[in-house]
This record gives sequence, C-alpha cells and structure tokens, in this order.
Amino acid sequence: MLDNDQTLIEQAKHDPQAFARLYDRYVDRIYRYAYRQTGDEALAQDVTAVTFERALRHIQRYQWRGQSVLAWLYRIARNEAISQQRRRKWLTPWRAAGQTETRATETAVLHHQRHETLHHALARLPAKDREIISLRFFEELSGEEVAEVLGCSPNTMYVRLHRALKRLQSQLAAMGVTGEVNYGNF
Repeated sequence: MLDNDQTLIEQAKHDPQAFARLYDRYVDRIYRYAYRQTGDEALAQDVTAVTFERALRHIQRYQWRGQSVLAWLYRIARNEAISQQRRRKWLTPWRAAGQTETRATETAVLHHQRHETLHHALARLPAKDREIISLRFFEELSGEEVAEVLGCSPNTMYVRLHRALKRLQSQLAAMGVTGEVNYGNF
C-alpha cells in the first residue's frame, strides 16, 4: 500500500481526484481516531474535516520518504484534536462507540463488561497515555508509525507505551481486575 500511496500523493499534487482516493481510503480511520480522542461526534467530524483540508492544502509540500501517509494524517488529526480541546478548555472522558448496545448472550455481556472496565480504566489515564495506547492498539499502527505520529524515536515510543500500559494495569488492579489483558481485542 505504501507504493500505491506514493503514487496517489504524486498524482494528488496535480489532480484533486487522486486526493479523493486517499480521502476515501483513510477517512474512516481518521474519524475513529478523532472520536476516541475527543469523545464527541461533532468535534470528531470537525477534526476529520480539518485534517483532510490541511492535508490537501499542504500536499504540494509533502515529500515522500518511504513513510506512511496514514501516519502523516494521524499527526495532523492529533494536532487538530489537541487544538480543539485547548480552544474548548475541557476534556471529555474517552469512551468507545457502541458500548451501550444490549447484548443477548451471557458471553457477550461479559465481553461488554470487560470492555467497559477497560475503557473506564483508560479514561482515568493521562491524555498522553490514552493517546499512545489508542494509536498502537485501537488504530493498529506499527510502532514506527506511532513514533512518527508522536514525533519521537521508536525506542522512546516503546518506553512510553510500556509505561502507559503499566499505568493502565495499575488502574485495572485498583478496579479489582486481575490477570492478563488482551489489548489487541479492545
């Protein structure tokens, strides 16, 4: 996909329809990320719109270096979400979409309760911890992509992620949750 993204970026510098293909490819992921960061649908839509508007406006300056276009978009979305939150001067608890649906089976209810507990523990973490955990596990970015979004080295990112996961584990323990947590299936 990187090669295809590179081709689309080069085409988008001259043809807006190529940018539309990048938009179509990544808009859902950027929106989900923005929603997780803001906890507000309207604000997430605004962050998503501004992200792609800025990307289109600055596409001429984008230099392909073999890195992920998606990481570039996440970085723009991250900066815009931070700006929006600063402007509003309030933080919304972080919650996952769809967690209020009624589940029919006992297994689904237990699964839902684990998710709720995990998300309540995440909401108690500092924003930086929620962000790094979200990028790595919810957005399923590679360690290198997360480092690129956060503007740090991969080694620094892994240290920060390890510490964030330790704090999450402490929050879960304080809530009475013991045992292993499967972060890959939140």
